[in-house]
Amino acid sequence: MSKWNKKEKEQQGASELKRKLAAQMENEEYGAALGTVASMIEKGVKDAEAFYDAAYSYFMSGDYERATEWLDNTLRLAPQHVEARILLARVCLLEGRSADGLAIFEFVLKNYAAALSAEDREDIREVLGYYGTAEEEEIRSGYPAIAHFLQLKGAAPEVSSMAFQPLAQQVQRIEAQPLQQVQPAQPMEQKPANDEAEALRLAQEILQKDVALLDKVRLLNSFAAGFFLAGSFAAAKSLLKQAISLDAHDDMTLRNLGYTLAALGERDAATELAARMTAPDFGLLAALRG
Repeated sequence: MSKWNKKEKEQQGASELKRKLAAQMENEEYGAALGTVASMIEKGVKDAEAFYDAAYSYFMSGDYERATEWLDNTLRLAPQHVEARILLARVCLLEGRSADGLAIFEFVLKNYAAALSAEDREDIREVLGYYGTAEEEEIRSGYPAIAHFLQLKGAAPEVSSMAFQPLAQQVQRIEAQPLQQVQPAQPMEQKPANDEAEALRLAQEILQKDVALLDKVRLLNSFAAGFFLAGSFAAAKSLLKQAISLDAHDDMTLRNLGYTLAALGERDAATELAARMTAPDFGLLAALRG
């Protein structure tokens, strides 16, 4: 097969997966959709809309932590993705982080109001309605764009700017800890052998941190996700095995390692991990059915 024929075949395969994913999302088949996204990543397809669909699928299943991870992935590829920012704000509110959620909504309404669809506006109005009533004074004084959007009495017609933390800080899973000193890996620019060496270095650095065990497990998963997205599955596996050694029953790690083993073709081992989870993960099972 020529180089061009191979490329054309890969493009056709990616298009078929995108159509399949769109149908699954329309039919609310969220577990199957997660399996399709995993297949896309395995084939090297990095698509912001697919990542957003994964985030939304986790959101609808009540897994807000995983939803946030995939929203972060979406915004890395498409920083202007308005729906991802709106969903991130909703996650923050549901997790009790109202200041973060309101700050993101303020940012969206200040910078992207003209780009919002009628459906987006209705969703935002429904989510923020409570705050406009129960915390009207705080909204009016601290979030002028929200106050203007909700048409609160006394809201300034000209929305003024406010100080925002960068979105990357808002979505960090471990805030205000020395873990921020760990520098993210850049696997997309490395050869596989170098990726595995970098994964080993990162694992050693994380394991030596004087932080809670749970934080170490989350960090190892976070960096493994970066390698997985870059197609460096062996490096991702190395980090996730370290996480398993810290907590052999963590569903997040079991799920992530299962996807990674499936990508490596180690389906028997992946199936064994899926059986160890406290609740079945339909996305992983769909990937194993393949």
